[in-house]
Amino acid sequence: MQQETQSQKFENQQQFNGKLYDEVWTDRFNFFQKNGGPATSSYKEALKQLDGFLKKARINMNFYAFFFGLIYFLIKGMYKGALTLLGIYFVLAVILMFVPDAIADALGNGIGIASGILSGMTANYTFYRKEVLGEDDFNIFKGVLTK
Repeated sequence: MQQETQSQKFENQQQFNGKLYDEVWTDRFNFFQKNGGPATSSYKEALKQLDGFLKKARINMNFYAFFFGLIYFLIKGMYKGALTLLGIYFVLAVILMFVPDAIADALGNGIGIASGILSGMTANYTFYRKEVLGEDDFNIFKGVLTK
């Protein structure tokens, strides 16, 4: 039984640029290759065609990146993207220092959630650009918010 599970695991893996990726990343990479990045209309149309919320969420959002942000980018080897996030976090922290204490907590919570969403929504396509396209730059928004 254990051997069947292991062999099934390897059947669902695919190589990109000489590296082997599991089924989840293979699905994401194939989707991005076929439809482009999240900023394109073909991506949006193809995302609508997927059946089920979980399939759409798996392509569009990375939940590990949502919860762990900067650490996730570092673990996946996206160091330049991590520096970009660190810069954004630093600027937001400096801005929060000048906000009155009465609203600083609520605003801080909102910024924390927004930064998690930012990390989660950019991680998949940024990793695809790094691993498949060979683009390793500081712009984590390329293809996600801009074409």
